[in-house]
Amino acid sequence: MNLPASGKSPPASAFYFRVNEASCLGWFHAAAVSGLGLSVVLCRPLGYESNCAYGAYTQLAEQLAQAGFDVLRFDYPGTGDSSGDDSQPNRVQSWIDSIVCATEVLSKLSGNEQVCLFGLRLGATLAAHAARRLGGVAQIIMWAPCASGRAFARELRAAALNHEGGNHGKGEPGSGDVESLGFLYTAQTMADLDALPGLRVDEPSARHVLILDRDDRPNSKQLYATLQSAGVVTTYAVAPGYAHMMSEPRETLFDAETLNSLTAWLAKDLNALNPKTIRLGQHGPRQQFFDGLCETAVSFGVAPTLFGILSESDPAALPSPCSETAILLLSVGGNYHIGPNRIYVHIARELARVGCRALRFDLAGLGDSRSDSGFQWPHLYSKDSTLEVKSAIDFLSSQGCKKFYLLGICSGSFVAFQAALADPRVTGQILLNSRLLEWQEAKPNGPWQNSMTQAYKSVSFYRRQLFDWRIYKRILQGDVDVAGITNRWRMLLGARVKRVLQSVYPHDASDAGPLQKVKFLSRRGTDTLMIVNSDDDGRDYLEFHFGAGGKYLKNDARFQMIFVEDSDHTFSDKNGQTSVISTVKAHLGVSDSMGLG
Repeated sequence: MNLPASGKSPPASAFYFRVNEASCLGWFHAAAVSGLGLSVVLCRPLGYESNCAYGAYTQLAEQLAQAGFDVLRFDYPGTGDSSGDDSQPNRVQSWIDSIVCATEVLSKLSGNEQVCLFGLRLGATLAAHAARRLGGVAQIIMWAPCASGRAFARELRAAALNHEGGNHGKGEPGSGDVESLGFLYTAQTMADLDALPGLRVDEPSARHVLILDRDDRPNSKQLYATLQSAGVVTTYAVAPGYAHMMSEPRETLFDAETLNSLTAWLAKDLNALNPKTIRLGQHGPRQQFFDGLCETAVSFGVAPTLFGILSESDPAALPSPCSETAILLLSVGGNYHIGPNRIYVHIARELARVGCRALRFDLAGLGDSRSDSGFQWPHLYSKDSTLEVKSAIDFLSSQGCKKFYLLGICSGSFVAFQAALADPRVTGQILLNSRLLEWQEAKPNGPWQNSMTQAYKSVSFYRRQLFDWRIYKRILQGDVDVAGITNRWRMLLGARVKRVLQSVYPHDASDAGPLQKVKFLSRRGTDTLMIVNSDDDGRDYLEFHFGAGGKYLKNDARFQMIFVEDSDHTFSDKNGQTSVISTVKAHLGVSDSMGLG
């Protein structure tokens, strides 16, 4: 059977569906053409890998929908935009339950009886177990599947032990918990992963199985051989693009060859299916209520094309009217609106619990704020993004909000700073680990811009390391980028010399720097809170402009610089996130027992 001509699928629809006591956010991508009779459920990987692959999953869903397949992508309980968190019990079972439930939901939405489960890494392993629960499915696509839950757990433990910073990977002492790559896995979750077997061949889970191996380190040939020997119709291929896709969240696109191969493989089985031409198309609500909170999937802006999640207290659980104060959480690099390691979800929900409203949303081209041009890296350091922040403020204003705080990490802090300068409605800005607050289009390779795109540690960190004999052993082994660190120090020294010369010789007064602009914001009545990890290299940039500990603004009541110890650039560990949340609450003047006035 040949594929029908592809069309332009309608925009994806966000909705929540129930899985036991949890609610999961799903995205339904309706087929652009009808009659294929096959639906596809996309089962995401876990943890950091899930953040990296988010954009790729969205791209895959859109292409499959254009080719005529109905597609559902969704977040497992306790992940992404779904309710719950890492500490909840029975997580592994709830992930499998959610795949089963998502498959049933998609069948009702599409009218199709036949389904394919697509999974990457642990998502592939979970999909295979869910398929057995469903009594078998038409197809399973497994990309770089984990041989078993135990294999995945072993990787988590190794990553935790190798994490630079000592305590970040250990969890609570004696608890058996593991913090790995910024995500918590409780002792029970680890035990359940250890007990999760790989794909069983005694009860085939699908009529056809496609195994896609990694292009950097192929390791799935044994699984292919096992399935073949058991009589399971199995196809094996090495899919290009895995290593690139999983390198960083900002590089999340599928390789075109892999996308086309997936679509073609799905079409091979269509003659054996029972096509449906009726699509129900009625999905669930765009709101979820849990733990005294209400979260709403919202779209706004022109068309509207911008997407976000609005967190607020459940009106039925709040003794007083919801606050007029809103916090906008702005995109970090290529991460979508949950933020690195889900930090924005944690911040938004904690602030909502004390009566604030928190909107975490995607800038154009990121996450679920889709655009024809796709993700453009320069947009993160462009003043054009301030227009999208303005649209978000307009939306929140229409919801009754009157005070607006902008919060961003790294590139998100750049957007917050520029938007605060451009919009007088901004009450305050909360800037976390800023590495650049300005970007000069005419000087793209200026000293700060060129240097701060390369991540190092702060000068104070390297000074401390000089008294640690172990660092010299690492230098001799070639494990330390001495040239890069030296160049960073040279840049900092050169910038200080230039500033001294500018103080002696007149220069363009209109070229105001960050210090003068923060002073302007203070005079206008806009607060500034800077939260800095002590060892982050952005500290050098900030202290160059604002003085050690912000001393150039020590008499400014609207300015504050706070240091967080023993964390990392994105505050990925639990202690770092706890410190950030408590600092933000204190800055806003709220606590767990009180709301905002």
